[in-house]
Amino acid sequence: MQNKGENKLLISLLIAFFLGGFELTVSGSLNQIIASTFNSPSMAPLVISAYLAGSVIGSFLFGILVDSFGRKRTLEIGLIVFVLASSLIAISSNAFEFLILQGIQGLAIGGDSTAASPTIVEMIGKNWRGKAFVIVSTVWFLGDMLASIIGLYLLSFLPPSEVWRYSYLFALFLVIPFVFIRFTLKESQVWKEFGVIKRKFTSLQKRNIILFTVISSIDSIVAYVFPFILIPDFIAPYLGFSSSGAVSFTDDAILGATLSSIIGGFTLVLGLIDRLPRKSSMIIGRTYMLISFGIMILPIYLKSPLGIILVFAAISFLSPLGLFAAGLASTEVFPASIRGKVVGIVTGISSIVSAIAPIIFFSLSSSLGLLFSMIVLIAFIGIDVSSVLILRIPNTTNIDIQEIEK
Repeated sequence: MQNKGENKLLISLLIAFFLGGFELTVSGSLNQIIASTFNSPSMAPLVISAYLAGSVIGSFLFGILVDSFGRKRTLEIGLIVFVLASSLIAISSNAFEFLILQGIQGLAIGGDSTAASPTIVEMIGKNWRGKAFVIVSTVWFLGDMLASIIGLYLLSFLPPSEVWRYSYLFALFLVIPFVFIRFTLKESQVWKEFGVIKRKFTSLQKRNIILFTVISSIDSIVAYVFPFILIPDFIAPYLGFSSSGAVSFTDDAILGATLSSIIGGFTLVLGLIDRLPRKSSMIIGRTYMLISFGIMILPIYLKSPLGIILVFAAISFLSPLGLFAAGLASTEVFPASIRGKVVGIVTGISSIVSAIAPIIFFSLSSSLGLLFSMIVLIAFIGIDVSSVLILRIPNTTNIDIQEIEK
């Protein structure tokens, strides 16, 4: 970063994305244990659903708040809500109490992530803006991986009913220092100067919002369906794995993809994001993903577990370039007075899609088979590429945000 203020801002924002990955993994991997703690087996699928539902509400709500009350104040609210919810969820005594607090946690993390994007765009210099966005976004994968490691470690010496409580407490104690940093941040000068200028959505802006929403929603479909539905429930059985073998194979595939995302994010993606126009990055990342998923059909057809793991890792290495560039562009190209609302709309709708898509693809794969589902998934990525190609946005790479506002 170029100065201490930008360094402090980046550090304060890292926690939101880290906790996003951490909490989502805890919710998904420990949901059965949480349900058994409260003697409520039917609660298991609701654990992650409550988190995702809260995240959707948080995206829409904080998108409005961040434009109305400012970037700094909204970020402070998000972290305080998370601290309060985490303090209570670790000592929750019944399923209803847990699910309500889980939803509030999702609201805080979803809202904080929504508020973070306009803050990065407006308060980080033009030469560092893209890199800062890549760094905080890649930290999501670190949170995801650390949650898995901590869960396995705690399970080695704690009763299962205590593991999830300590996982939430870990997140709580981790976030406390960031609260103090967050309160020392300054307000965005861009928001103070331009956020008060009320603007209506133009027809081009409305068109771009629809396209960005389609792009983000398809990204969510791919990110959730392939690793969490197709691999464990259809690819693993197709390869002949038993139930326990399927779990192990899925863990290996996801771990390999996560490590590849982290390595790619901090190397190649970080090096390219501020060198290429945003639209070019989006096209390269998604075309790469389209070709790679086409190649994925070969190791599936050949029933090669190692081939599937390697291709999935290869997909995860460069594809984030397109994802991160879309997140940046969908924030940069809109005026300060509506920037948060746009991020909230795009993020909120794509979160709804990410919650529904796994159910649809599970049903689709069950009735029509794995190969058909892979073809449908690849077709969606094709639509993703087409949506980027018809997107009409200015190049915002290395352009001062004040110039974009004017």
